[in-house]
Amino acid sequence: MNITMPDNLSDDFFKLQDEIIKHEYCTKKIIDIQSLRPLKNNIYLYLGDITLLKADVIVNACNSELLGCFHPLHRCIDNAIHSYAGLQVRRDLKIIMDKQGYNEPNGTAKITRGYNLPSKYILHTVGPIINDKVTDQNKEDLRNCYLSCLALADSYKLSNIVFCSISTGLYGYPIKDASKVAYNAVLDYLDKNPNTNINKIIFNVFSGGDYDVYKRTISKND
Repeated sequence: MNITMPDNLSDDFFKLQDEIIKHEYCTKKIIDIQSLRPLKNNIYLYLGDITLLKADVIVNACNSELLGCFHPLHRCIDNAIHSYAGLQVRRDLKIIMDKQGYNEPNGTAKITRGYNLPSKYILHTVGPIINDKVTDQNKEDLRNCYLSCLALADSYKLSNIVFCSISTGLYGYPIKDASKVAYNAVLDYLDKNPNTNINKIIFNVFSGGDYDVYKRTISKND
């Protein structure tokens, strides 16, 4: 799936692919976000696999081509989300990107259906890559990732959103600083949009260490 382009794939291909993915999901436990308890107000923190969360929309951290990961068996969130959603997502994004005509800038977002995922939609956003130290532009780009995703989710009248920890993996953004940017961006959006449709915001992490960092950030920031 990593190296397959979605051009000229038949309906039979997608049918077989969907059957395989659904079979995979039969061995896993889907988590409905409605069963989660908030950490503070309407802010939630979840440790686990984002592809198992049943939500209105999950956020995928992408590269600027926005077509998913092309490295077979790569352990990145982009690969995981595309693999369990199906190649329909790459197909839809290719249409979007061909029409756009240029790579996706940092801090913006696109939306597709979730297809085989438990979530209804996927938001695709490109975070900053940290080469040496975090710059003011990096901070602004990361902040805009969260704001763009929230605004796009709101435009679709979605009531909940699950964020991955954008740019903190291979892109090298220090998790402590990134968690502060993420949380403050969410608070700012909620403050400036009192009539938002969004009533649950979940930060999803994949390690105990990252969970502790986000928990401290959220607990200390009032």
